[in-house]
Amino acid sequence: MNKIKSFFKKIPNIFKSISNIFHARSMSTQLIITIVLLFSSFFLLQSVLNSQFFAKFYTQKEFNNIHTDLIDYVDSMNDEDADYYDLMYDFTTNANAYTVITSADFRAYISSDTNFTIDVNDSTSNETYRVLIPNNTYDYTLDEDISMSLYVYNEEFYSPATINTTSSIYNNSSICTHEPCITVTGKITEINKPNNLNYMSADNNIVNQELIKLSGNFIDIGAHEYEYGYWYKSVDGPFDTLIFIHELEWDYIVTIIPIENPQDIISIVSTYNYYVYMTAIAILFLWSFRLSGIITKPVQNIELVAKEISNLNFNVEAHEYNNRENASLTRSINLISRNLKETLETLNNKNQEMTKLYEDQTKQVSLKKQLVSSISHELKTPLMIMQVTIQGILDGIIPEEDQQTELLNVVEEINKSSVMIQDMLQIYRLDDAQSELEITEFSLSNCIYVFIDEFDSIIKNHNLKINLNIKKDVMIEADNKLIKRVISNFFTNAIKYTPENQQIDIEISETENHAYFELINQGATIDPLNIENIWMPFFRDEPENTSNRLKSKGTGIGLYLVSEILKAHNCNFGIENVEKGVKSYFYINKKVE
Repeated sequence: MNKIKSFFKKIPNIFKSISNIFHARSMSTQLIITIVLLFSSFFLLQSVLNSQFFAKFYTQKEFNNIHTDLIDYVDSMNDEDADYYDLMYDFTTNANAYTVITSADFRAYISSDTNFTIDVNDSTSNETYRVLIPNNTYDYTLDEDISMSLYVYNEEFYSPATINTTSSIYNNSSICTHEPCITVTGKITEINKPNNLNYMSADNNIVNQELIKLSGNFIDIGAHEYEYGYWYKSVDGPFDTLIFIHELEWDYIVTIIPIENPQDIISIVSTYNYYVYMTAIAILFLWSFRLSGIITKPVQNIELVAKEISNLNFNVEAHEYNNRENASLTRSINLISRNLKETLETLNNKNQEMTKLYEDQTKQVSLKKQLVSSISHELKTPLMIMQVTIQGILDGIIPEEDQQTELLNVVEEINKSSVMIQDMLQIYRLDDAQSELEITEFSLSNCIYVFIDEFDSIIKNHNLKINLNIKKDVMIEADNKLIKRVISNFFTNAIKYTPENQQIDIEISETENHAYFELINQGATIDPLNIENIWMPFFRDEPENTSNRLKSKGTGIGLYLVSEILKAHNCNFGIENVEKGVKSYFYINKKVE
């Protein structure tokens, strides 16, 4: 009892310490520094990642963008009836790439005919004109109607100023102001295309440079082999290029795809990000003053409440805010304040009763001293938990996101202590000769069904079987609440200590003057050396495999309270080992004598 009073004397110091954690005078500066460091770190990290990984990432992305179309293109080129010119023209146009057909030693083939021409028979003069086609964006067909304005290119060819077909128009008519033009209308009688598109890349420096490397064995293509052929990245010249080498039936096809230099992209992105981050830091720097006020106001309010609580003023409450964390912390502080107020009031009132009851009890002086000593010892743990938790919060050891959980644990320990004190007071009331039992008539048979329903989920989860042998409407006169407390204790102990897949037998019967309650939890046993000790306060003998079966552990004085209740009802009772397990029982008079 002296230890309890000593703890209450320490409460002001505990709550004086809790106010220190909410000291927020420098929070504005800390917020600004945090924001600057955050953005600086992020910018530095991004710069490192860009320099180390972006080039590889960008190359792989460009590879993935072109590779599927490239493989389809190569497969088409390997078809038996492949039209190399059209396929090469379509691919290079769509992919913005260069592609050449080479020999096995990577020398580009020269086309036997590098001109794309069509022959048009004029319907008026019946004369045939051979016309150079400026591009292959239109797919010409034999016997197609066509109208053209032509001028002389050389002795063999004409060049078009305008071309009109059923679905295409080419117009460069301004040239006719400098050159004499003639109009030809008729049908296409012949189409002549080059057998490949190599001639278009013949003067290209990028293509020539890579073919020189390959033909001169400056590139070991064996080191660049992959599933479909060979590929590597070249970084010579103003552009980076992806070089793909695939086999045709007898030759190679070399595809060159220029890409942007990743370092140029990194430089642009880094410069842009630099301005973005600097702008963001400037904006956040201005907003941090506003944000710091929003953040510190709830903390300052909680600080004031904590100071009041430290002075044992429990009539104040912290205001709740929209912020989830602050609201949660506020509710926890308010809950502690209310529970401590109620607990202190209860303890102050009940301590007086305990003192009076203790002085009036002379028959069990030794036991009562042991009981008080044990309770004081048992209260040390929850009080120490509360002290350590609150001190941890004050010292900043416990992170803010864990504080609510820890404070709820403190509340739980307070509640456990309150239950223990209530049980202790009930014991003293039973020993008080002036305290009377609240005697009513009720059905002992119906009591057990209440607890079966209450623990139904636990019974099912652990595959426990309940075997009932209950006589209907066994009526007794007794204190209903206290007898239910006895049955609840026997039943919860049976659930805790009965192994899974075992059976709990419950029997309620009667004679002319007595009612009999018996509960056997099969598969369990009690050490014979502990049989006498189980009725002592705070004695526990709990197997490890049953520790988590119920939501919480008991107060440690449950069976002692049971014995006091049954003694007050003049019952014959006991707990003993039997063949099947452990039997708990009591006989009670059906009517009050």
